[in-house]
Amino acid sequence: MDRSKPQLRTLLRQRRAQAAAANPAAALAVKDLFLSHITLPAQALVSTYVAQADELNPAPLSTFLHARGHALCLPCLEAKQAPLVFRAYAPGDPLAPGHARIPEPLLAAACVTPTVLLVPLLGFDERGNRLGQGGGFYDRTLAQLRKQGKILAIGIAFEAQACVDLPQEAFDEPLDFIVTEKRVIDPTF
Repeated sequence: MDRSKPQLRTLLRQRRAQAAAANPAAALAVKDLFLSHITLPAQALVSTYVAQADELNPAPLSTFLHARGHALCLPCLEAKQAPLVFRAYAPGDPLAPGHARIPEPLLAAACVTPTVLLVPLLGFDERGNRLGQGGGFYDRTLAQLRKQGKILAIGIAFEAQACVDLPQEAFDEPLDFIVTEKRVIDPTF
């Protein structure tokens, strides 16, 4: 794809909106594909996210993982140009708007370090590259977590968000898997 990142973001937001409108059951398909292709360690602490606008909603998957015994957390934005922090979360816990107006656990929730990240995105390619909103939060966060130990980063997206080849910069962090409503992509194959 021979476009700049801002141009791609505009195009991919349109694709994502169309896919969200056309695929109301996509979140359930993602849950089923995830569970049939990805095995998480028994003690995995999973960072999920609260879907914004027309992002593919990870709630059915997150709720199932929690019911299966996995602890959950949500990312919290505490400072610009800094990695995200994570606070413990369970389905039904109260949330409050964070710095970016995205719902986050209350400040009283424990800070934790996830071992699995479910990552929202605008676009992805077969090599595991991800195009996000442009703030670099997940890239900084993944870089920090990978320095601390093993982390599994799994992009959640509509198939319509697939790109042939995304432009990459030195600070961009790849994903270990991408799950869409149609398939699971393992970039190592």
